[in-house]
Amino acid sequence: MPKRLAKTNVVIVGMGAAGGVVALPLTNAGLKVIGIEAGGWLSPRDFAPDELRNGSRNWPQSVQKAASEAPTIRATSNDTAVQGGHPMMNAVGGTTMHYWAQSWRLNPWDFKVVSETKQRYGA
Repeated sequence: MPKRLAKTNVVIVGMGAAGGVVALPLTNAGLKVIGIEAGGWLSPRDFAPDELRNGSRNWPQSVQKAASEAPTIRATSNDTAVQGGHPMMNAVGGTTMHYWAQSWRLNPWDFKVVSETKQRYGA
């Protein structure tokens, strides 16, 4: 049974990387925002590395979930739909939950690594 929610200014469909990022400035601007997500929350257990159970070395167990939820793609409506190449998943955080290209805040060493390495070991 559908649930009637309070009136809102913005509905964000999908709380992956972009959905979560876009919600903050909208709410800070005073808008009423709701985010909807097809998947649920993952627990720390979902991220225990297990090389034997996962398709790729050191991917989290959540990739098993992602592999079963990959969308199908086709170039034209006449083509047969095939499963996409990169696993996507329904979960709060979306595909970023298993995309490990991390973007950590830079520290002072990051700005000196080339010059310090050349100084220590030569060019």
